[in-house]
Amino acid sequence: MKTKTRSYLSALRAVLATAAVAGLGLGLLPARATVFGPLQLPGHGSVVNGTATATGSYGSGGAGHILVTAPNTIINWGNTGGTIGASQPGGFNIGGSAHLTITGASGLSLLNVDVSGYPSQILGMMNTNLNVFVANANGITVGLGARIVAPAGISLITATVNENQFKLNGSLPISFAASGPLTVLGDMHAAGGPGRSIVLAGSGAVNISPIPNGAAHYFKPGTNVTVVGGVGGVVSAGAFTAMDSTGSPTPSAMTPTTVTLNLGTSSHPYNLSLSGPNGVQPSRGTVVLAKGNIVNDGFLSTTATFFNAIPALQWTGTLTNNGTIHAELDSFSTGGRVGFFGNTSAKLAYGGLVNNGTIATNSGNILFVDLPGTITNNAGATVSNVGGSVFLRAGNVDLPLFTGVGGAVINHGSVVSNGNVGLQASNPNHVGPNPGGGVFSDGTIQFVSSTAHTSSDLFVGSLTGNAFLGGTVTTPHDAAGLNSVYFVSGRSPVGLFTLGTNVTADYVAFTGGSLTGPATVTTNTLNLDNFVGNVNHVTSPTNYLANGFHVANGSSGSTHVIINMPTNGEGAIGRQAVNLNVAGNATLTSSRTSTFVSGVGSVAKLPTEANAGSNLLVQASGNLTVNPSTIGPANYAFSHGALGTNGFVFPGGIVLMAGSTLTLNTVVDNGYAPTVVAGQGIFFQAPHIVTSASVPVITNGNAWVNFSTVPSTVPTIYGVTSAYTIVANPSAYHIRSYAP
Repeated sequence: MKTKTRSYLSALRAVLATAAVAGLGLGLLPARATVFGPLQLPGHGSVVNGTATATGSYGSGGAGHILVTAPNTIINWGNTGGTIGASQPGGFNIGGSAHLTITGASGLSLLNVDVSGYPSQILGMMNTNLNVFVANANGITVGLGARIVAPAGISLITATVNENQFKLNGSLPISFAASGPLTVLGDMHAAGGPGRSIVLAGSGAVNISPIPNGAAHYFKPGTNVTVVGGVGGVVSAGAFTAMDSTGSPTPSAMTPTTVTLNLGTSSHPYNLSLSGPNGVQPSRGTVVLAKGNIVNDGFLSTTATFFNAIPALQWTGTLTNNGTIHAELDSFSTGGRVGFFGNTSAKLAYGGLVNNGTIATNSGNILFVDLPGTITNNAGATVSNVGGSVFLRAGNVDLPLFTGVGGAVINHGSVVSNGNVGLQASNPNHVGPNPGGGVFSDGTIQFVSSTAHTSSDLFVGSLTGNAFLGGTVTTPHDAAGLNSVYFVSGRSPVGLFTLGTNVTADYVAFTGGSLTGPATVTTNTLNLDNFVGNVNHVTSPTNYLANGFHVANGSSGSTHVIINMPTNGEGAIGRQAVNLNVAGNATLTSSRTSTFVSGVGSVAKLPTEANAGSNLLVQASGNLTVNPSTIGPANYAFSHGALGTNGFVFPGGIVLMAGSTLTLNTVVDNGYAPTVVAGQGIFFQAPHIVTSASVPVITNGNAWVNFSTVPSTVPTIYGVTSAYTIVANPSAYHIRSYAP
């Protein structure tokens, strides 16, 4: 909801006003024991510190004036007795037709504490030139028809306050050990001013939805506004400081609070750094602290200086955005922690996000949504940066390791970027509702750059769990697709990356656990790098040719496939399967793949890499070429150690198939044992197989090297001996087609 409709607001305010007058509060406040009259003023006030007197005919016609003549004056408003408003019903209440005026010399302050045991309701007019506090642990409602004029500042606090400390120096400790809800629906745009402060503090439910003037001013420009949801602390010199660590005399609420904000519209955004549009910049701006949740129903923004909405918005549960936020939500600068403790010995971690509206910027920089909790972008919602990049990062991503914290990234809506897009998550402690810390996207990811194929990258990955990329990935202004795409799934335990939508990019890389999915990657380079699981798409339990992960040629007319298998030191844990189905032409290299952990010269040393016994099947509908790698194995392979060649190395059975010509330009080496089980030999299958005597083949001691047709030159074939060296084994040469 980007803007509020007039009919919706009118209906809502009418219902709330009726409920407030009736003392019902829609469940927010308990019913009052007394009848609330439209001319009611605060009653039964006892001055317990300083000096305050009622002047004139207090209460006549609903008008009342209180004169304060001493610093740090305190009035307790009870049900009986007192010297101010003894003829009025008890408590601090202002009827809808009543008008309370509080005056005194400049610099004085007044603390009003409602001790009646019932919530306070301000439905009429309150006008003061002092810094005024209204405290009631049972709750406070500022009704729709209320108007507060307080240029020196106003604090509305629904919690227990320390009157003795206020007497000493004017600072006010706030404890949420006993506390209630706060609702602000009235007109406060005459409250506060440059250098002044407004503190709105409650627990359970805090609803800040004041009536704006025509320019959407909710408070005076230049005012520091602090909204506190259940966080204990101290108000001093107009500033609220959280002081709620273990053993604090000002503890936070024990149960979560939800702070609902309805500030700003699309035509007049509420600037968190200015406390209103086009206002005087205050020293702190607007800060919202919620031990629990924040709900934004309005239109929030920041200036370029305060591009990051954090730490202006601080929450430990969920930020639900139903409106618009024109800012990033990047908790990296705060170490992922809010500015308060929540009755613990360490500051709490920021929570997560549910976006039902719009989070957007237009900046050449990155729009970060970087939170320890889960990030959900729901259907119909948008996260957008048409000037730069968008990164959604949840969990332990670039943040300190939090115990009990971790999240996922879930995109059902739209992510729009001019540059790069990153969806990244982790949950190293495997806790909470998303213990895997996964990534799931079935929404829209759109790159609006006209040069996306050279300037835009996509990263989708979970560092600790599974990932799914479905929906659509589009480059509407660049038919050539993206520059680079990176897929990641967790390694321990092995996570699964599922590709459910076609992706086109010059370069595509996968690392982590396993890669699968029915979609096709169209690319010039596919780099399968240091993954510990499988790469395939199993559709048949018996026909391996039907189980390939789908790849198509990019603009070059061929796909370079790099298969870099992990070593033991890189996390290899057992046998792996790689099954690729390439539409078009392909070249193969194996980068730093090894078969043994170590070796000297022509002699390999046990153990083998943990993934020895794996299986590789690559089928290309066009030509398939096997080329030397630019670097040698990470540990040891016979092709490098015995023959001095950076050949194509794979620690298990190899099947290479081409629809046209299969060309071997380097040693093909899968030798790791003198005796292996079936399926650990080599198959070369194509109508034309081109090789030479200078590019031999190395296989296992009892395995065969099978050709579907006689190659241009029969290569020298080596087999592994029991001494873990290699010797020529011409009997391993066979003509035989691959039959899965």
